[in-house]
Amino acid sequence: MGLNSNGLQTDKPLRRQSCWTTPHNRQFVSIHPLALVSPEAELGAGVAVAAFATIEAGVSLGDYCTIGSGAVIKTGVTIGSNNEIGEHAVIGGQPQHTARPETVGKIVIGEHNVFREGVTIHRALKPDGKTKVGDHNYLMTGAHLGHDTHLGNNCIFANNSLAGGHVVIEDRSFVSGAVAIHQFCRVGQFSMIGGHARVVQDVPPFMLIDGQSGSIVGLNTIGLRRAGFPADELTALKAAYRVIYRRGLPWTEVLETLKTDFTTGLAAHLHTFLAQGRRGFVQERRSPPSSAATVRLRIADEEKRNIRAKAG
Repeated sequence: MGLNSNGLQTDKPLRRQSCWTTPHNRQFVSIHPLALVSPEAELGAGVAVAAFATIEAGVSLGDYCTIGSGAVIKTGVTIGSNNEIGEHAVIGGQPQHTARPETVGKIVIGEHNVFREGVTIHRALKPDGKTKVGDHNYLMTGAHLGHDTHLGNNCIFANNSLAGGHVVIEDRSFVSGAVAIHQFCRVGQFSMIGGHARVVQDVPPFMLIDGQSGSIVGLNTIGLRRAGFPADELTALKAAYRVIYRRGLPWTEVLETLKTDFTTGLAAHLHTFLAQGRRGFVQERRSPPSSAATVRLRIADEEKRNIRAKAG
């Protein structure tokens, strides 16, 4: 005795099949005979599951998703359509927390995402919580999203980068390789974090973070131009940047100036983001204290050369 592909009792023994249907979806899908898919999983049309992949009960997969060899999608995960799950990725692992409750939350993933080899995403810590991933994101090999992380849309997570629990990453952010983002930090939209950076405070939107120092080195102007924003938007952002990092204003005056002087466009989001900060913000990497000293040294070197020339 066994169960057929619809989860109903049958006189024939249970065998893995190359196609799979559920009571919720009668469309054809492709499942390798060596894959293990629970009859209690919901699979959309056109789903393809490679050998040695595992899909547990309670998983919901949208249309035209592809599941790589050895990938594991665990209970409590809902995935939209047109997602690519790479080899040996694990989506839906238990939250890494010493006080993990017996019942944990879920994972909700949007559409058109790519999760490459070895990506791991953990379920939310509390039963009513959700780890969320939006649409059109690209997570490269070994990337990790901790429990209760909220990842926006059109973001890139490069190889072996990680986000701790409760991290919020806004749309179109770029996280380079081997970056570590501390739990509860926020990363603003259109920001770019350089490789190997250690992020322990909020990254304001539109900023460029140096990987070696972990400090801000200006606006992500290249990314903003590529996104098609006009010159006047960039001019306003530069003015707002000077208010935040160059004028030496008390924090309350910074927020008030941003709120009063930048009411529209991209710059208006800076006040919204900064006003909600609780962990502090990444600081600017200052240039050498006296650039004039460098100029004087150059002049001195030139004078020395003249003296040597005159000396014959």
